[in-house]
Amino acid sequence: MAYNFIVLVCTTSTLGHLLPVRHQPDTLQYLGVYTGTHAEETTPSPCWWSAMSGYDCDNPNLPLCINDGLKMKYMGNTETKETPNVSRTSWPKTEAKLSLGQKIEYRRELLHRRRRIVDTEFTLAMIGIVLMVVETELFISYGMEKVSIASIVLKTIISVTTVILLFCICLNYYTGAKIKMVDAGLKEWYMATSYWHWFGLVLELLICSIHPIPGNIQLPYASPDGVRRTVSLDAVLSIVMVARLYLVAKFAVVHSVLLTDTSIYSIGALSKVKINTLFVFRAAMRNRPGQLLLMVMVSTFVVNTWAMRACELYYERGNYHKNSYLESMWLVAITFLTVGYGDRTPQSYCGRYISIVTGCMGVITTALLVAIIARYLQQTRSEKYVFNFVSRLQIQNRKKTAAANAVKAVLRLHILRRYGDEFKGEIRKYEDKLKTSLNEIRCAREDKKVIGDDAVGIVDVAHTVDKIMNELDRKFADDKQNRERLQIIDHRLDAMETKLEKLCDMMSTISR
Repeated sequence: MAYNFIVLVCTTSTLGHLLPVRHQPDTLQYLGVYTGTHAEETTPSPCWWSAMSGYDCDNPNLPLCINDGLKMKYMGNTETKETPNVSRTSWPKTEAKLSLGQKIEYRRELLHRRRRIVDTEFTLAMIGIVLMVVETELFISYGMEKVSIASIVLKTIISVTTVILLFCICLNYYTGAKIKMVDAGLKEWYMATSYWHWFGLVLELLICSIHPIPGNIQLPYASPDGVRRTVSLDAVLSIVMVARLYLVAKFAVVHSVLLTDTSIYSIGALSKVKINTLFVFRAAMRNRPGQLLLMVMVSTFVVNTWAMRACELYYERGNYHKNSYLESMWLVAITFLTVGYGDRTPQSYCGRYISIVTGCMGVITTALLVAIIARYLQQTRSEKYVFNFVSRLQIQNRKKTAAANAVKAVLRLHILRRYGDEFKGEIRKYEDKLKTSLNEIRCAREDKKVIGDDAVGIVDVAHTVDKIMNELDRKFADDKQNRERLQIIDHRLDAMETKLEKLCDMMSTISR
C-alpha cells in the first residue's frame, strides 16, 4: 500500500510539471488538502481511494488537481467545489497568471476582435456615406424637399449608423489599449493609454459624428458676389461626412499580413521596430507603389469631383450646366495638377475650400510620384557593381592608350632632336602630344580613385571587415606557429652547444 502511494505521488508530481500553468498548484497541494491558510499534514485522506471510484482517470481532458482558491480537489474528491478552467472569456481576469503561450493566444484573440470591430466600422461608415450621397443627389437633381418623408428616413438611418459607429470606435480604442496592456505586461488597460491615445479617440469621434441631421436647418449665406440667401446646413455636413473614408485605410491596415502574423510582431519586438500603420504604409509604398499611388489619385479625383459639384449646386441651384460632372472634373483636374488656367473657378466658399484640399492632395501625390520615379531610375547594387567594373576597364584602357601615346611621342622627339633644328614644328607638335598624354594619365588615375565610392554600403563594409578579421586571425596563427618553431630551434641549438662543449672537453682531455 505504501509503495502504491509513493508511486502515485511521484506520478502526480511529474505530471504537474507537464500541465499548463493554471493546473499547477504548489507541491504540498498534491500531497494534502488546504484548509484556511495552512496546509494539513501531507498524509493522504484515508478515503482517498474510495473517492476515486467515480473519477474517470483515463480522460485526458480532466486534470488531476483543480485549484479552488485555497482549497484543492484531488483526483475524484467531490467534497470541495470545482473551479472552472481558464477559458478565453475569463482571460482578462487572470491575465497576471497567464503563461507566455496563453498571453500570445490572448493577444491573437484581441487582434481578431479588433479586426471584426474595424470591419463593422467600415461597413457602417460606407452605409452612411452611400445613404448621404443618395439623399444629396435626390435633393440636387430631383428637387426632393428636406422635410419630405424619404429625406427624414434616410437621415434617420444615417443617424442610427453614426451612433453605432461611435460605439464601435470606443470599443476599438478599448481593444487597442488591451493589446498594449498585454504587450507591456500591465494589470489595467487604462495604464496603457496616453494623451495621444485619448486625443485620437476624441478626434475620431468628432469626425465620425458629423452627419446630416433629420430636418431642414436653414442658415443665412452670402456668396462671394455679395448675393444673400438662405441655404441648408446639410451641404457642409454632407461634405465633411466624406472624411469617414479614412476608415478605408484603417480597414486595409488591419487586414494586412504585417499586422495579423504573430511572427512579424516577434521579429519587430526583437528588432525594436514598431509594427503599426506607418510601417504598413511604408511597406505598401515599397512593394506596390504604383498601385497605391494610382488608387490615391483616382479616389481623390472622384471624391473631390462629387464634393465640388455638390457644393456648387447647393449654393448655386440654377447653374446646372455650369456645375455638371464634366465641368467639375475639369476644375478638380487642373487644381489637382496645380495648373490653374483660370477659365473655371468655384463660385461658393465651400467650393473654394474643396479646391484648397484638392491642391494640397495634388502636391502630396506629386511629391510621392517624384520619389517613386527617382527610386525606379536609381541603380541597384548589382547594377552599380557592373557599371563600376565596366567603368574601371574603360579607364584602364584609356590609361594604357595614353601611356602608349606618351612613349611614342618620347621616341619621336628623340629621333627628331638628333637632326638638330631642322624639324622645330614637328618637335613642338610631339611635345604637345606628350603633355596631353601625361595629363590624360593623371586624369585617368584620379577618375579610378573616385569611381565606386557611392557603391560602398554597410554590407560591403561588414564584408570587408570580416575579411580583415579573418586575415588577422590567420596572421596571428602563423605567428604563433613561427614562435613555436623558433623555440624548438633554440632548444636544439642549446642542445648542440652543450654537446659541442662536451666534445671540446673530451678533445682537450685526450690531447693532454
